[in-house]
This record gives sequence, C-alpha cells and structure tokens, in this order.
Amino acid sequence: MNAFLVRFGPALVGLAVVVLATIASTTVAARAPMWEMRPPHGATPGGGDCNDNDPNVYPGHVEIVGNRVDDDCDGLADEDANDNPSGDINDLDGDGVSLAMGDCNDTAGSIHPGAVEVVGNYVDDDCDGLADEDAADHPSNDAADHDGDQVIIAPDPIFASGFESAG
Repeated sequence: MNAFLVRFGPALVGLAVVVLATIASTTVAARAPMWEMRPPHGATPGGGDCNDNDPNVYPGHVEIVGNRVDDDCDGLADEDANDNPSGDINDLDGDGVSLAMGDCNDTAGSIHPGAVEVVGNYVDDDCDGLADEDAADHPSNDAADHDGDQVIIAPDPIFASGFESAG
C-alpha cells in the first residue's frame, strides 16, 4: 500500500482537488447571486404583482405619469405623487373607460373596471389591483415569478404556500 501511495499519491491528491473544485463551482453557479434574489428597489416584499408579464410593474414601483398603465398595482394608472387619480378623459384603447373613469391600462381594451378577470394571464384585468383572482375575488395563490422582478402575484409567500386562505 505504501508503494501505491508513494507512486500515485500526488496524482490522487490532484484529482481530489479538481473534483472538489468542480463540485464547488457547480454549486455556486447554480445559485443566483444575492443581487438577483432581492426584490427591485421600492417593491413590496412578498407579492401582489398586478402584471406578472412586465418586470416594471409591481407594488412599490414609482407611478410613471403618461404611460397610461398602473405601474404600482394600486388599481389606478397615471395618478400623481399624492395618489390623486388622473383627470385624463381620453379613452385611447376604445374600451369606453378613460383614466379619469378608473381605467388602469388605457393601452389594452380588454383591461378596465368591470372587465372579467382572466385567471392565468397574470394581469389585473378588472383594475382592482389584483391579478388572477377568482370569480369570488379570492386572491391568486400563484407563487411563481413569471416576469423575473422577484415579486409574485400571490399577496404574500404565506398565502402562496396554502397556509393562509382567502376566507
């Protein structure tokens, strides 16, 4: 055995180092960097994303006045810094509802107050600030992040896990 170690020992040590380095690099590469694991600046931790198709729309995002979209998931589009609703009476998407009347997305005719919520499209169709709630207005428990902004549709991780119910 000693002759074996004398002859092959250095090679075995080198092989062990290569194997351990490969395992360590694979493990580290499989994890997302810490900066990718945090919600965007200003985002509400947990959930409540009202448009999980757009990484620039989530609770806590700054409302961008003039883009005709609810950027911060409060059910209003283009409200001012004091949360005063938009006074814009133009209906650019032709759905019969203007921003002043409560349209939360005046770029899509299928999205407006009173619209049917389409479960599974990851969007707040009826301008209540929630995406994909059921017909009884129970919030979605969708815990997947479909747009990569680190904010899920479910109101919070506990609700998404099923430990909390809508009631």
